[in-house]
Amino acid sequence: MKNNMRKYFLISGYWLDDGSEFYDYLVTNFDDEEEDGRFSDEDIFFYGMEEQEIVDAIKAGGHTLQDFAITSYREI
Repeated sequence: MKNNMRKYFLISGYWLDDGSEFYDYLVTNFDDEEEDGRFSDEDIFFYGMEEQEIVDAIKAGGHTLQDFAITSYREI
């Protein structure tokens, strides 16, 4: 079930193709750009990522259905 409150998370992980790491990429649980202008579209790495999906990916060894793995996160 989709949460009706916009949340932001910073995720860290690595790219599956070459193993290079990334840190503090900004994601949000909503599928669209924010209306109040807190962050621009260019700031957001990934839209539509719920916190439970992040937690589940970490528990599953970091793997998501995308081309990256998540190793840690924090809500901002």
